[in-house]
Amino acid sequence: MEIVIKPPAQLTPTEKQQLGQLYAAAFPPGEVEFEWSQVDWHVLVREGAELVSNVEIIQRQALVGSTPVTLGGIGGVATQPGWRRRGFAEAGLKVAQSFLHRRLAVDYGLLICSQQLVPYYGKLGWRVVEGPMLIEQSGGQVTCSAPIMILPVCKSEWPQGVIDLCGKPW
Repeated sequence: MEIVIKPPAQLTPTEKQQLGQLYAAAFPPGEVEFEWSQVDWHVLVREGAELVSNVEIIQRQALVGSTPVTLGGIGGVATQPGWRRRGFAEAGLKVAQSFLHRRLAVDYGLLICSQQLVPYYGKLGWRVVEGPMLIEQSGGQVTCSAPIMILPVCKSEWPQGVIDLCGKPW
């Protein structure tokens, strides 16, 4: 297994093609309900020449109540169907979490997931926080009702209040 972190501008044409195939396999049409943020970093997990898993990172200033926070957003967590349940996504997530701390020095990691994935992320140190969470969409600001999980990175005490992502979700 090889894991590299790259900004989108440094992806090779082959990596872009492989990411497109991975997204198509992991996120079937009709499942996407939001307009998403542009990715700042890709955590690419390879087995040989094949891209088997990916984790996206978005760095953002946001507000919780009236408290500004720096977030490392985790999204686009995906593994090719034939490679699932072998630890590739977990390995990518652990590298991403280390990157949030060592390279980006964000206050918290934040991800949005389905209720079924809460225990999975919980095992990796993420915890559910109460919303509501406001996100930007083409029609204006809307409330996101999916589970919100945070990972303390450089700060430990999560502020209270409405979470305003100050942009699109990841």
